[in-house]
Amino acid sequence: MALLIRNGEIVTVGSRARADIFVENETVTRIGKNLEAPAGVEVIDATGKLVFPGFIDPHVHIYLPFMATFAKDTHETASIAALIGGTTTYIEMCCPNRNDDALAGYELWKSKAEGHSACDYAFHMSVTKFVEETEAQLRQIVADGTASFKIFLAYKNFFGVDDGEMYQTLELAKRLGVIVTAHCENAELVARLQQKLLAEGKTGPEWHEPSRPESVEAEGTGRFATFLENTGAAGYVVHLSCEKALQSAVAAKSRGVRIRARRRPRKDRAGAGNELSRPAALHRPPRRAGPRRRQLGRVVRANRAAALQFAIAVRVDAMARLLRR
Repeated sequence: MALLIRNGEIVTVGSRARADIFVENETVTRIGKNLEAPAGVEVIDATGKLVFPGFIDPHVHIYLPFMATFAKDTHETASIAALIGGTTTYIEMCCPNRNDDALAGYELWKSKAEGHSACDYAFHMSVTKFVEETEAQLRQIVADGTASFKIFLAYKNFFGVDDGEMYQTLELAKRLGVIVTAHCENAELVARLQQKLLAEGKTGPEWHEPSRPESVEAEGTGRFATFLENTGAAGYVVHLSCEKALQSAVAAKSRGVRIRARRRPRKDRAGAGNELSRPAALHRPPRRAGPRRRQLGRVVRANRAAALQFAIAVRVDAMARLLRR
């Protein structure tokens, strides 16, 4: 069914303009002023409203068995929530652990989504080990349409890969032309620091951040960048949380490494008080204290020209070209 959206203010990456939008078979085919409405077309009056292209959320967890816990959402509930917020496509992290078969995990994650999502979706395929059958399985998954991998430099013995497995994953990704997203920490250091804190009786949530300090995240980011540099693969650092890690990414970018990063969303910030002492603050990498978040924000703003991606932006170049006509 065709759709005509009239009189809205259309917002794209680089422009804003008041115009009509004509949609046929779920595809924008015309943008212009005072478009004619053929018979039988649904017409929406968007006067006084902003009209955005559908947003893409590149990092969601819906089905997530994680260390004896499970996420609450289903693809039905998550996709409805996404649409209410203007997101029309999300990319879920498919996360079988080291004890699971990668291809069986991929099929399981797909089965959770098929026929249940109200919007478009795709997957990042997590590579949590690299064994004899892994390359063939990943090739099959890419042939199925998945265009990105995910690795964890954290969660030792559960999701985490060692340096050899990271190299094999990046080398294969380069050959297949897919991007590799990465959770950047140092699994060994985190495990050792956790053991030390537990031995000292420091078990409250306020000790979560000291168990994975900024230096650990910076080391993981720098190591990931070094492996990207030496394999030629393209990489994307997820939920970066501190200036030291950002500087590692910026330095690699300046050397020509194909690296991007996404800052931890600002919505993660809690209200007043000692937010780092509450279980709700236990993200990985962790939230940093207020002054360090603000310092990261200043560095992000100073490095926008480096084309590091720290927020979700949807490029709709075809629409922008139509608006300029």
